[in-house]
Amino acid sequence: MKQEEKKRKIGARPAVLAAALTASALLCACGSKEYLKDIKASSYVTLGDYTGVEVNEEKTQINDTIVNDYLESYLLPSFATVEEVSGRSVEEGDTVNIDYAGYLDGEQFDGGTASGQSLTIGSHRFIDGFEEGLIGANVGDTLSLNLSFPDPYPNNPDLAGKPVVFEVTVNSIGVQKIPELDDAFAVTAGEAMGIEDCTTVQNLKDYLTERFQEQEDLRFETAVENSLTNRIMANCTFKEPPAEMVERFVQNITDVQTAQAQVQGMTLDDYMLNYYGMDQATYKEQFQTNALTGAQQYIMYQAIADIEGLNPTDEQIQEEIDSRVEAYGYESEEAYLESVDQQMLEEQVMRDNVMAFLKENNAVTATTAVVD
Repeated sequence: MKQEEKKRKIGARPAVLAAALTASALLCACGSKEYLKDIKASSYVTLGDYTGVEVNEEKTQINDTIVNDYLESYLLPSFATVEEVSGRSVEEGDTVNIDYAGYLDGEQFDGGTASGQSLTIGSHRFIDGFEEGLIGANVGDTLSLNLSFPDPYPNNPDLAGKPVVFEVTVNSIGVQKIPELDDAFAVTAGEAMGIEDCTTVQNLKDYLTERFQEQEDLRFETAVENSLTNRIMANCTFKEPPAEMVERFVQNITDVQTAQAQVQGMTLDDYMLNYYGMDQATYKEQFQTNALTGAQQYIMYQAIADIEGLNPTDEQIQEEIDSRVEAYGYESEEAYLESVDQQMLEEQVMRDNVMAFLKENNAVTATTAVVD
């Protein structure tokens, strides 16, 4: 029944998707099993200049404007309560409690019926016309809403574009009460968010500032790494990577995107269409393109590692394994190693060594962006 929020995501820039897909190839490994250890990297890439490169990335300054906007737009509303009102009809912004049943060709369809459902008018959680059709209704009213499902409709493709009728009864009308931003709220929010010693609004703001800064630092570092990689790749000449290596990256990307689709309760086809506007043929072509780029990137990293002596030591690999066992909550190292491709892990550690070297031996600057 719910309509997915897709306007912001459909038509995403290909470059954004390409970055996401290439990054996703680093997360797991399966499929064909040709690794960097099986080849001589310098046979597949002629390196150009990989030091002395200049890159500049924008870095947002975390300030009170950002923190206050988050508090007012997200955190405070997330703790809102609903206060029931009487003596008037439903208005935009109200939260109503409803029972509804959906009919297709006179028969109730699966997933179209609920009782005691809470719905905020204007949230756009339901298909177009449903929420708007309740405006002006009073408690106890039962309405017949003649609507149509959108096309496409990934939640249930069988309903895409179909005309339906919803019988809706309004049980109650309420208004949201957003809490005041005071020390009492800070304590409540702090407990809910697991923040230690959060007793004042300033404690809460300090915590949010620190977390946002960590996120921005990570985003900035990722942007720098991507820029360095792209600039250095532009200085290289590549030969076609081994087909099995490219296929390994294709499978990695496919597995990661499939997992993300499952989180959304979708098939991979529906997920890629809904979020990126790509049909199966288009996204498979995109996966192939980004797998080729991913393979070339890692071949380039390996060639640099071979020259600069940056291949990981046994100690580095063990440190990475220990870190992941703790970070991901595995019961033991053995349990973790059963779930991961260790050769891919070693390639990732090599890549981290190379990126650290590149950051030290190239000119990286930041342009500060201030949100007013």
